Amino acid sequence: MQEKYLHYLWKYKLLPFHKMLLADGRSFKVVDIGEYNSYESGPDFLNAKIEIDGLMWAGNVELHVKSMDWFAHKHQHDLAYNNVILHVVYDFNGDVIINGEKVPTLELKHVIQKEHYEKFELLLKNKKTILCGSLLYSIPDIQIVSLQERALIDRLNRKTRSIAEFAGSSDPMQILYFLMARAMGAKINQLPFEELSHRLPLNLLKNNNVKNQSDLIMISSGLSNPKSITDLNVYRRIIQNEKSLVNGFVSKQSWKFGGTRPGNSPLIRLEQFSEIIEQFDFEVSFVYLDKDELYQYILKLLTLKNDASFQLSKFHQLSISFKHQLIINCFVPFIYWYGEQTEDEKLIQKSIDLLRIIPPEVNSTIDKWIKNKIIPKNAAETQSMLEVVNELCSKKKCLSCEIGIRLLSK
Repeated sequence: MQEKYLHYLWKYKLLPFHKMLLADGRSFKVVDIGEYNSYESGPDFLNAKIEIDGLMWAGNVELHVKSMDWFAHKHQHDLAYNNVILHVVYDFNGDVIINGEKVPTLELKHVIQKEHYEKFELLLKNKKTILCGSLLYSIPDIQIVSLQERALIDRLNRKTRSIAEFAGSSDPMQILYFLMARAMGAKINQLPFEELSHRLPLNLLKNNNVKNQSDLIMISSGLSNPKSITDLNVYRRIIQNEKSLVNGFVSKQSWKFGGTRPGNSPLIRLEQFSEIIEQFDFEVSFVYLDKDELYQYILKLLTLKNDASFQLSKFHQLSISFKHQLIINCFVPFIYWYGEQTEDEKLIQKSIDLLRIIPPEVNSTIDKWIKNKIIPKNAAETQSMLEVVNELCSKKKCLSCEIGIRLLSK
């Protein structure tokens, strides 16, 4: 028996409460199951209301496989559990006492259907990427859409929740700069690009005394020398005068060259990044463009000038697929975050609409959805599919998934 299965039964009221008595024989009535506590600490359900022998109790509910797990989990030492009014357990093997009083206990062992629990276990033991993939054909389209919409919002919230903390600033321009750097690094060089944005903040990079921003970026990356001693002197002066903002160079060892295609080489990406930075003023008013104009504006911004001095001219321009990845991983989360900061629902919706303009992404995870007859129409849908797999399927959180809940309820 797994505790999260008991959480599922309680959360969705899948127990025959009207036929049950407490472990001590008293009658009870569940008036309010409480609010599920999704955090790691504290009782499982908060602010519940339970009527016991005609007396209303208000407080928290804790669930365990065995009642003595209370002590195994050391809840007796945590004051957060002093307001538990009901202990729900699979197997009652002893009383829990708080402040000299026995905590009312509800045992579930005699009412849980073996077949239903086995179905739950079978789903979670599945080794496939999409745990219920072979059963998706039985799910109505409207429920697939509902799951996708929820997963997309969850993904955008998760990606933007700590942006200011990660960027080291609440300034929208610095945050956009940070997101641009991180997106340019993709997965393989995301961390050194992030470090670069911290070591060389936008306000220093755009300093009027800096004539060649490209050189400054390459110096800070630790991978290249400046084209002139003048720029190096500028860089050294910035380090001396702004030690609180700039802290040396990114280590060469941080950059990953192995396993990258030529176009994804960090040197190539750094030069492309430098050119974008030089031609972009980072004023955020562009977010108020109409979604179609916004899409075209970003594509134009990411179109680089022809430059014969570029190290590998063959890879000078960003591919359309990489431009779309920059929109997905930089501009969309920024517009969503900015909309939340300014309490502008139109901007939040525009970030989602921007994803719907972009064609569906192509990768191995999306291929698995397609094999199960779920065909994405745009990047909004592929982003939601990635979220479902990464945050639900891979963590076996079927009981937090609309589809998993529907399949288990059959």
